[in-house]
Amino acid sequence: MNLNKKADKNNLNTINALLEISSLVLSKLTLPQIYKNIHEIVSKIIYVKNIAILLYDPVEKIIIYDYFIDEKDQVTIGTTLPIGDGVSSYVIRKNNPYLFTSEDQKELETKGEISKVIGSLSKSWMGAPISNGEDVMGIIIVQSYSSDNIYDQNDLQLLSFIASNLAVVLQQRKFINKQIEDKESLKNNLQLIKEQNLALESMMETLKGAQDELVQKEKMASLGNLVAGIAHEINTPIGICVTAITNLHHQYKSLKNKISNNTASDKHLDYFFEDVDEACTIIESNTLRAATLINSFKEIAVDQSSEAAREINMKQYINEVLLSMRPILKKLSHEVIVECPDNLLIETVPGAISQVLTNLINNSIIHGLNTIERGCIKLIIVKESDNLIIHYQDNGKGMNEDEIKMLFEPFYTTKRGSGGSGLGTHVIYNLVTSTLGGKITVQSEECKGLHYHISIPIKPL
Repeated sequence: MNLNKKADKNNLNTINALLEISSLVLSKLTLPQIYKNIHEIVSKIIYVKNIAILLYDPVEKIIIYDYFIDEKDQVTIGTTLPIGDGVSSYVIRKNNPYLFTSEDQKELETKGEISKVIGSLSKSWMGAPISNGEDVMGIIIVQSYSSDNIYDQNDLQLLSFIASNLAVVLQQRKFINKQIEDKESLKNNLQLIKEQNLALESMMETLKGAQDELVQKEKMASLGNLVAGIAHEINTPIGICVTAITNLHHQYKSLKNKISNNTASDKHLDYFFEDVDEACTIIESNTLRAATLINSFKEIAVDQSSEAAREINMKQYINEVLLSMRPILKKLSHEVIVECPDNLLIETVPGAISQVLTNLINNSIIHGLNTIERGCIKLIIVKESDNLIIHYQDNGKGMNEDEIKMLFEPFYTTKRGSGGSGLGTHVIYNLVTSTLGGKITVQSEECKGLHYHISIPIKPL
């Protein structure tokens, strides 16, 4: 009766121990704490003075001492060794639990199943693989150096139960560690993305600043070309005036000498008056011509360097723009046709209008009509409701679909390496959409010219 009670008590202790071990699977303890708890729990039901838990890395082919307590051998936790051919490697390779006496271990060595026993030879040794059925994650070893404590198959079953629970724990920890790593990696990646975004934003600001500066330089270059052209154009009438006044001054000196010498006649006086009349006519016409050019240039130049809005007569203003471009246009045989109502008065930003028209005509001359001897540029301006509509077209070589898609992109040019900046049409687009608050579209086919449709909102006068 007493023996039965003792057996029942032992069974109860074993069951409680197994339940305690199972509960560790769901605990939040660290692995070293779990190892220590297992050691303490198992010690209540079997002799566990010497225990080792080794983890196995199948890629590196190494074992790692994760928990180790032994009365004879000393190993530092975290020590790594090659898997080798010892008793532990035998259990890992077979992926089965084994119970060995000292004689069994020697026999394994004799048969060549193992190369040698690593560490001190124990009287009783048992090891169970920590495995999920297919992959071995490690091994748990319990050994006794005393003949008084020899393990049996029941002890091996208990060790196997512990090993299976440890496998679950390790898999969970591996999963949790992977989650932590992924979370940390995601956090680092998000931080990296944030830093890259900030760097990109800074770069975009720098590029935008550089682009704005280049666009401004492109506008000023256009104005500089206008100044050079007008200066050259004004030089001709001024030169004629200088020649006329110089010749008149020479005639005046000649007549004065004749009068002083009493050799002047009515005929000389008539010739002089004819010269005066002719010189006055020449000087008057050429100074008027120069004044007209200067006034036109003055207005266009001031407009192009300002974004102030004012009222203009659209047709007159277009004629002033064309007059300012005369130095360029007169060298070519291209025709510019303007269809615009005489009394079309609008309030707008004339500088933007001037730059748009100047760039459009320059682009046609440089890109569209450069291979055509006599081209035609046509401007049709109409007012529709509260919008000013500008139809601009030339009969140049046109563009294909891919070129049309890139037309308004900054730095895109079909004259790369030939002086094209790639900013002309980008400036036009910015002026129409930003400064004038309008819309611009383009249609073209190769060899069929190019047609811009520009719509600009205007205030009723």
